[in-house]
Amino acid sequence: MNKIAQLKNSTLLLVEDDEELCSSLRETLLIFFKTIIVAKDGKEALDLYNKQSVDVIITDYVMPRLDGNTLCKMLRETNRKIPLVIMSSYSDQEKLLKSIDLELSEYLIKPIEYNQLLRTLEKIAQKLSREHTLEFMIDEHTSYNFSTKEVHNKSEDKRIPLTKSEITIFELLIENLNKVVDLTQIEFSLSPNDSKSEQAIKNIIHRLRAKLSKECIQNVSGVGYILKKDTE
Repeated sequence: MNKIAQLKNSTLLLVEDDEELCSSLRETLLIFFKTIIVAKDGKEALDLYNKQSVDVIITDYVMPRLDGNTLCKMLRETNRKIPLVIMSSYSDQEKLLKSIDLELSEYLIKPIEYNQLLRTLEKIAQKLSREHTLEFMIDEHTSYNFSTKEVHNKSEDKRIPLTKSEITIFELLIENLNKVVDLTQIEFSLSPNDSKSEQAIKNIIHRLRAKLSKECIQNVSGVGYILKKDTE
């Protein structure tokens, strides 16, 4: 379960045309994922994938407009890293053989058993870990691990844990990379029910900067803060 816990910062795209099954699966998967985006067929899924940041895709095989196998083929043309899982009510060899070259994390046979789902989620977490998707590179020598909540200084081989407040602010800045996050948003993320003074936020940012060993977090006077990184 420790490996699966790493998915809590990930976004899943769930593609299923059966509304009842989709609703049930979404409710279960929300335990493990931060965000779940739902599509009712492959075409809608492809549109959502091109517009939003997605870490994992679980799709039905038989769907209108664009089936799961074709959807995964199209995704693999540009992305070899994203974990893909195909679900099907059929266990015949023909469908399995068609999917071999897609490097699927799993091929799930419906009805899906809970233990089978857990094993699949573990495989997904392992793939994300191998592809460093669960790690945010601050610069070439420094990274942040979403699972351990540590900053890793690779040049000195030092791991620096963050406090709860530092984690909240840093992950908010990562989520809004290269965008200004205003003080109100930071304050609400830190404590929705209690107000935090601007000075208190400044103090947390100061400590965070010291741990990052880089002035990547910049102050936008009177507005908030921005995490800057060259994404090219």
